[in-house]
Amino acid sequence: DLPLRYNETSTLFRNESSGEMHGLIRVRQFTISEGHLACTPEQLEEEFAGCLALANYMLDTLGLLEDVKFRFSKWDPNNREKYIGDADEWEAVQDTMRKILNSLQINYIEEEGEAAFYGPKLDIQIKNVFGKEDTLITIQIDFQLAERFGMVYTDSDGQQKHPYVLHRTSIGCYERTLALLIEKYAGKFPLWLSPLQVGIVPVHEEHGAYADQLAAQLQAAGLRAKVDHSNGTMGNKVKSFRQKLTPYIAIVGEQERETGTVSLRVRTGTQLNGVATEAFVAGCQAQLRTHAKALQERF
Repeated sequence: DLPLRYNETSTLFRNESSGEMHGLIRVRQFTISEGHLACTPEQLEEEFAGCLALANYMLDTLGLLEDVKFRFSKWDPNNREKYIGDADEWEAVQDTMRKILNSLQINYIEEEGEAAFYGPKLDIQIKNVFGKEDTLITIQIDFQLAERFGMVYTDSDGQQKHPYVLHRTSIGCYERTLALLIEKYAGKFPLWLSPLQVGIVPVHEEHGAYADQLAAQLQAAGLRAKVDHSNGTMGNKVKSFRQKLTPYIAIVGEQERETGTVSLRVRTGTQLNGVATEAFVAGCQAQLRTHAKALQERF
C-alpha cells in the first residue's frame, strides 16, 4: 500500500513572542498547505523528488523560484537534548538525504542545528523586504515518529518495519507567502494573480448598461472584472482603480458604445483608444494562456 500520501490545508497556532511578530510574515495563527507521505526506504528518493518538484512548480508559478535558496538543515550533535534518536541513525539518514539532494542536482548549503527534532529537512529560504531570511517551504525526512505512532508495514522479506514519513508543504504558509508576493510585486501583481483584473468606468449613467455588458463578456471569458456604478466623477473612479493597482481600466462612453470598443488605461501608463472589445478580451486571455503554457513547458 506504500507510498501512502495525505494532504490537507491546516490552521495552526504558535505562541510567538510579541517582539517576533510582524505583519503577515510571522503570526500566531496561520494556514499551511501540508502533506505527509509514508514510504519505504527504497521509495524515499522518488517521493522526495516529487515533493521538491511540487514546491518548485508552485514557486515558479508565483514568480518566486529565482528568489529562493536551498538549505540542508542538519542536527547538532553537540545539542542532543533538542533531538530524538541516536547519533548513528541521524548520520545515516543525513547521508541518505545528502545523496538525494546531490542526485537532484540542487545547489544547497548545509547548516547544523536547524533540523526538526525528528529528522533532517530541506528548507527553501527567501529574504523578506527587511533583508531577513525566512523559511518559505520545507521538506522533512522523519525517521522517528512512525515508531512512536505505531505505524508499520510488512516488507518484502515478511518482516514488520516502520516507514519513513515525509512532511512537506507546497506553497508554505499562506500568510507569509502572500506577504512576500506583495513585497516582490509592490502590489502590482501580474494579470493572472491580480484580485481585480479589469476595472470598468462608465463616463455617464446612461453608459452603465454597456459597461455591464462588457463586464459580463470579460467574466464569461474567465476574467475578474467590476463596474464602478458609484455616484463619483469619472476621474475619481479612474483614480480609485489606479490606487488599487488594477492592471486594466476600461473607460466606456458614447463613442465606445456606438463602435463596440473600449478606451484602456494600462497600469504601465499606456493609453489605448478605440480597442475592439473582442480584441481586448482575447488579449487578456492570451496573457493568461502564455503564463500557463510557459509553466507547462518547464514542468
